[in-house]
Amino acid sequence: MVSLDELPPYRRAQLLWRWSHQGVAFVEGLVRDAAKRPCRLPTSPPGPPGKTLAVPGDDDRFHLERTGRVLCGETEAAGVWSHRQHCGWIEREHGPQEWKGGRLDDKPVWGSLVVEWPVRPTGPGVDPGTVDRADRCHGGRYELVHLWPPPPARTASIRRLRTALVDALGADCHLCGLYPGAMVDHDHQTGQVRGLLCAFCNRVLEECPHLTDCPRADYLLVPPAAGLNLIYPASQQWRPKESTRQRVIEQLGFDPFEGLHRTP
Repeated sequence: MVSLDELPPYRRAQLLWRWSHQGVAFVEGLVRDAAKRPCRLPTSPPGPPGKTLAVPGDDDRFHLERTGRVLCGETEAAGVWSHRQHCGWIEREHGPQEWKGGRLDDKPVWGSLVVEWPVRPTGPGVDPGTVDRADRCHGGRYELVHLWPPPPARTASIRRLRTALVDALGADCHLCGLYPGAMVDHDHQTGQVRGLLCAFCNRVLEECPHLTDCPRADYLLVPPAAGLNLIYPASQQWRPKESTRQRVIEQLGFDPFEGLHRTP
Protein backbone atom coordinates (compact mmCIF):
# COMPACT_ATOMS: atom_id res chain seq x y z
CA MET A 1 0.00 0.00 0.00
CA VAL A 2 1.48 3.32 -1.11
CA SER A 3 1.88 6.09 1.45
CA LEU A 4 2.10 9.83 0.86
CA ASP A 5 5.86 9.86 1.50
CA GLU A 6 6.43 7.26 -1.24
CA LEU A 7 5.21 9.62 -3.94
CA PRO A 8 7.89 11.61 -5.81
CA PRO A 9 8.67 14.77 -3.79
CA TYR A 10 7.07 17.16 -6.24
CA ARG A 11 3.88 15.13 -6.62
CA ARG A 12 3.66 14.86 -2.83
CA ALA A 13 3.99 18.66 -2.59
CA GLN A 14 1.33 19.19 -5.24
CA LEU A 15 -1.20 17.01 -3.41
CA LEU A 16 -0.52 18.80 -0.13
CA TRP A 17 -0.91 22.16 -1.87
CA ARG A 18 -4.17 21.13 -3.55
CA TRP A 19 -5.75 19.80 -0.34
CA SER A 20 -4.06 22.08 2.19
CA HIS A 21 -7.44 23.24 3.53
CA GLN A 22 -8.18 19.61 4.52
CA GLY A 23 -4.89 19.03 6.34
CA VAL A 24 -2.08 16.48 6.07
CA ALA A 25 -4.08 13.61 7.59
CA PHE A 26 -6.71 13.97 4.88
CA VAL A 27 -4.08 13.79 2.12
CA GLU A 28 -2.44 10.76 3.73
CA GLY A 29 -5.83 9.03 3.82
CA LEU A 30 -6.51 10.03 0.21
CA VAL A 31 -3.34 8.27 -0.93
CA ARG A 32 -3.91 5.25 1.29
CA ASP A 33 -7.55 4.77 0.25
CA ALA A 34 -6.74 5.15 -3.45
CA ALA A 35 -5.04 1.75 -3.59
CA LYS A 36 -6.61 -0.56 -6.21
CA ARG A 37 -9.00 2.24 -7.21
CA PRO A 38 -7.54 4.02 -10.26
CA CYS A 39 -8.62 7.52 -11.19
CA ARG A 40 -11.48 7.78 -13.67
CA LEU A 41 -11.16 9.30 -17.08
CA PRO A 42 -13.87 11.63 -18.42
CA THR A 43 -17.07 10.05 -19.69
CA SER A 44 -17.49 9.67 -23.43
CA PRO A 45 -19.18 12.59 -25.18
CA PRO A 46 -22.84 12.09 -26.12
CA GLY A 47 -23.87 10.92 -29.55
CA PRO A 48 -22.86 8.16 -31.97
CA PRO A 49 -19.27 7.67 -33.16
CA GLY A 50 -18.11 9.42 -36.29
CA LYS A 51 -16.79 12.73 -37.53
CA THR A 52 -18.10 15.82 -35.75
CA LEU A 53 -19.21 18.77 -37.88
CA ALA A 54 -20.74 22.17 -37.14
CA VAL A 55 -24.03 22.77 -38.94
CA PRO A 56 -25.74 26.18 -39.19
CA GLY A 57 -29.23 26.47 -37.71
CA ASP A 58 -32.13 28.83 -38.23
CA ASP A 59 -31.32 30.39 -34.82
CA ASP A 60 -28.17 31.93 -36.35
CA ARG A 61 -25.89 29.61 -34.36
CA PHE A 62 -23.80 26.59 -35.29
CA HIS A 63 -24.56 23.22 -33.73
CA LEU A 64 -22.41 20.11 -33.37
CA GLU A 65 -23.66 17.26 -35.54
CA ARG A 66 -22.49 13.68 -35.93
CA THR A 67 -23.93 11.11 -38.36
CA GLY A 68 -27.22 13.02 -38.58
CA ARG A 69 -27.57 13.59 -34.82
CA VAL A 70 -27.53 17.19 -33.58
CA LEU A 71 -25.62 16.62 -30.34
CA CYS A 72 -26.90 19.72 -28.55
CA GLY A 73 -30.53 18.87 -29.38
CA GLU A 74 -32.86 17.15 -26.96
CA THR A 75 -35.38 15.50 -29.29
CA GLU A 76 -36.11 15.61 -33.02
CA ALA A 77 -39.40 15.85 -34.90
CA ALA A 78 -39.77 16.50 -38.63
CA GLY A 79 -36.20 17.76 -38.91
CA VAL A 80 -36.52 20.18 -35.98
CA TRP A 81 -34.40 19.66 -32.85
CA SER A 82 -35.59 20.95 -29.49
CA HIS A 83 -32.89 22.75 -27.52
CA ARG A 84 -32.46 23.63 -23.87
CA GLN A 85 -29.82 25.81 -22.22
CA HIS A 86 -29.29 26.86 -18.61
CA CYS A 87 -28.21 30.48 -18.22
CA GLY A 88 -26.76 31.90 -15.00
CA TRP A 89 -25.42 35.26 -13.90
CA ILE A 90 -24.57 37.42 -10.89
CA GLU A 91 -26.65 40.46 -9.97
CA ARG A 92 -24.41 43.48 -9.33
CA GLU A 93 -25.20 47.11 -8.49
CA HIS A 94 -24.53 48.09 -12.09
CA GLY A 95 -26.56 45.18 -13.51
CA PRO A 96 -26.19 41.46 -14.29
CA GLN A 97 -22.69 40.10 -14.81
CA GLU A 98 -21.48 36.81 -16.27
CA TRP A 99 -19.71 34.60 -13.75
CA LYS A 100 -16.51 33.14 -15.17
CA GLY A 101 -15.46 31.14 -12.13
CA GLY A 102 -13.02 31.87 -9.33
CA ARG A 103 -13.29 33.11 -5.78
CA LEU A 104 -15.96 35.68 -4.90
CA ASP A 105 -15.19 38.12 -2.11
CA ASP A 106 -18.80 39.06 -1.42
CA LYS A 107 -22.06 37.15 -1.23
CA PRO A 108 -23.55 37.60 -4.68
CA VAL A 109 -27.18 37.32 -5.68
CA TRP A 110 -27.47 34.64 -8.33
CA GLY A 111 -29.92 34.68 -11.20
CA SER A 112 -30.71 31.83 -13.56
CA LEU A 113 -33.23 30.58 -16.07
CA VAL A 114 -33.66 27.74 -18.55
CA VAL A 115 -34.26 28.71 -22.18
CA GLU A 116 -35.87 26.35 -24.71
CA TRP A 117 -36.12 26.84 -28.46
CA PRO A 118 -36.46 24.80 -31.69
CA VAL A 119 -33.64 24.54 -34.26
CA ARG A 120 -33.80 23.45 -37.87
CA PRO A 121 -30.43 22.84 -39.59
CA THR A 122 -30.13 25.08 -42.64
CA GLY A 123 -26.91 24.08 -44.38
CA PRO A 124 -24.05 21.61 -44.77
CA GLY A 125 -21.60 20.92 -41.95
CA VAL A 126 -18.23 22.67 -41.65
CA ASP A 127 -15.07 22.17 -39.58
CA PRO A 128 -15.99 23.16 -35.97
CA GLY A 129 -12.60 24.81 -35.61
CA THR A 130 -13.60 27.48 -38.15
CA VAL A 131 -16.60 28.65 -36.11
CA ASP A 132 -16.13 31.64 -33.79
CA ARG A 133 -16.95 31.00 -30.15
CA ALA A 134 -19.71 33.63 -30.21
CA ASP A 135 -21.47 31.68 -32.98
CA ARG A 136 -21.43 28.31 -31.20
CA CYS A 137 -24.46 26.76 -29.51
CA HIS A 138 -23.98 26.11 -25.80
CA GLY A 139 -27.12 24.05 -25.36
CA GLY A 140 -27.28 20.42 -24.31
CA ARG A 141 -24.97 18.62 -21.90
CA TYR A 142 -22.04 20.45 -20.32
CA GLU A 143 -19.53 18.11 -21.99
CA LEU A 144 -20.54 19.47 -25.41
CA VAL A 145 -18.83 22.80 -24.68
CA HIS A 146 -15.53 20.92 -24.61
CA LEU A 147 -16.17 19.10 -27.89
CA TRP A 148 -15.59 22.37 -29.71
CA PRO A 149 -11.93 22.93 -30.65
CA PRO A 150 -10.16 25.38 -28.32
CA PRO A 151 -9.46 28.96 -29.40
CA PRO A 152 -5.90 29.81 -30.47
CA ALA A 153 -3.49 30.38 -27.59
CA ARG A 154 -2.90 34.01 -26.73
CA THR A 155 0.90 33.78 -27.08
CA ALA A 156 2.93 32.67 -30.09
CA SER A 157 5.14 30.37 -27.98
CA ILE A 158 2.16 28.31 -26.77
CA ARG A 159 0.68 28.24 -30.28
CA ARG A 160 3.96 26.75 -31.55
CA LEU A 161 3.97 24.12 -28.79
CA ARG A 162 0.35 23.16 -29.52
CA THR A 163 1.10 22.84 -33.25
CA ALA A 164 4.09 20.59 -32.53
CA LEU A 165 2.00 18.38 -30.21
CA VAL A 166 -0.87 18.09 -32.70
CA ASP A 167 1.49 17.24 -35.57
CA ALA A 168 3.26 14.54 -33.55
CA LEU A 169 0.51 13.07 -31.36
CA GLY A 170 -2.86 14.25 -32.70
CA ALA A 171 -5.36 16.94 -31.75
CA ASP A 172 -7.39 14.96 -29.19
CA CYS A 173 -6.48 14.76 -25.50
CA HIS A 174 -3.30 12.72 -25.06
CA LEU A 175 -4.64 11.19 -21.83
CA CYS A 176 -8.30 10.30 -22.39
CA GLY A 177 -8.53 10.70 -26.19
CA LEU A 178 -12.20 11.68 -25.88
CA TYR A 179 -12.16 15.47 -26.25
CA PRO A 180 -10.08 18.00 -28.20
CA GLY A 181 -6.80 18.87 -26.52
CA ALA A 182 -7.20 22.37 -25.08
CA MET A 183 -4.22 22.85 -22.73
CA VAL A 184 -0.49 22.38 -23.23
CA ASP A 185 0.44 20.39 -20.12
CA HIS A 186 3.92 20.52 -18.63
CA ASP A 187 5.92 19.35 -15.63
CA HIS A 188 5.97 22.36 -13.31
CA GLN A 189 9.29 21.28 -11.81
CA THR A 190 11.31 20.71 -14.98
CA GLY A 191 9.31 22.72 -17.53
CA GLN A 192 9.15 19.71 -19.87
CA VAL A 193 5.98 19.54 -21.94
CA ARG A 194 4.08 16.31 -21.23
CA GLY A 195 1.23 16.47 -23.73
CA LEU A 196 -1.99 18.10 -24.83
CA LEU A 197 -4.92 17.71 -22.42
CA CYS A 198 -8.64 18.40 -22.62
CA ALA A 199 -10.16 20.73 -20.04
CA PHE A 200 -11.42 17.78 -17.96
CA CYS A 201 -8.06 15.96 -17.68
CA ASN A 202 -6.07 19.16 -17.22
CA ARG A 203 -8.20 20.18 -14.23
CA VAL A 204 -7.72 16.96 -12.24
CA LEU A 205 -4.40 15.49 -13.41
CA GLU A 206 -2.36 16.74 -10.44
CA GLU A 207 -4.90 15.29 -7.99
CA CYS A 208 -3.85 11.74 -8.89
CA PRO A 209 -2.69 9.96 -5.69
CA HIS A 210 -1.32 6.83 -7.42
CA LEU A 211 2.19 5.70 -8.29
CA THR A 212 1.18 3.17 -10.96
CA ASP A 213 -1.79 1.17 -12.29
CA CYS A 214 -3.77 4.31 -13.09
CA PRO A 215 -4.14 6.15 -16.43
CA ARG A 216 -3.19 9.49 -14.90
CA ALA A 217 -0.22 8.04 -13.00
CA ASP A 218 1.00 6.27 -16.15
CA TYR A 219 0.73 9.56 -18.06
CA LEU A 220 2.79 11.30 -15.39
CA LEU A 221 5.41 8.55 -15.31
CA VAL A 222 5.78 8.30 -19.09
CA PRO A 223 4.46 11.51 -20.68
CA PRO A 224 3.40 11.05 -24.32
CA ALA A 225 5.44 14.08 -25.44
CA ALA A 226 8.61 13.20 -23.53
CA GLY A 227 10.45 12.22 -26.72
CA LEU A 228 9.73 15.59 -28.32
CA ASN A 229 11.91 17.45 -25.76
CA LEU A 230 9.65 20.51 -25.73
CA ILE A 231 10.12 23.06 -22.94
CA TYR A 232 7.30 25.23 -21.67
CA PRO A 233 8.30 28.92 -21.58
CA ALA A 234 9.09 30.03 -18.02
CA SER A 235 7.45 33.39 -18.64
CA GLN A 236 4.09 31.66 -19.20
CA GLN A 237 4.11 29.50 -16.09
CA TRP A 238 1.57 30.25 -13.38
CA ARG A 239 2.99 31.33 -10.03
CA PRO A 240 0.83 31.64 -6.93
CA LYS A 241 0.43 34.91 -5.11
CA GLU A 242 2.51 35.27 -1.96
CA SER A 243 -0.71 35.67 0.05
CA THR A 244 -1.95 32.32 -1.30
CA ARG A 245 1.34 30.63 -0.43
CA GLN A 246 1.23 32.02 3.09
CA ARG A 247 -2.33 30.75 3.52
CA VAL A 248 -1.25 27.23 2.50
CA ILE A 249 1.68 27.34 4.92
CA GLU A 250 -0.65 28.43 7.71
CA GLN A 251 -3.09 25.59 6.93
CA LEU A 252 -0.41 22.88 6.79
CA GLY A 253 2.10 24.25 9.27
CA PHE A 254 4.91 24.05 6.71
CA ASP A 255 5.73 24.90 3.08
CA PRO A 256 5.09 21.77 0.94
CA PHE A 257 7.43 23.12 -1.76
CA GLU A 258 10.33 23.94 0.53
CA GLY A 259 13.51 22.99 -1.31
CA LEU A 260 11.55 22.45 -4.54
CA HIS A 261 10.47 24.68 -7.40
CA ARG A 262 7.40 26.49 -6.06
CA THR A 263 5.19 26.63 -9.15
CA PRO A 264 2.41 24.10 -8.29
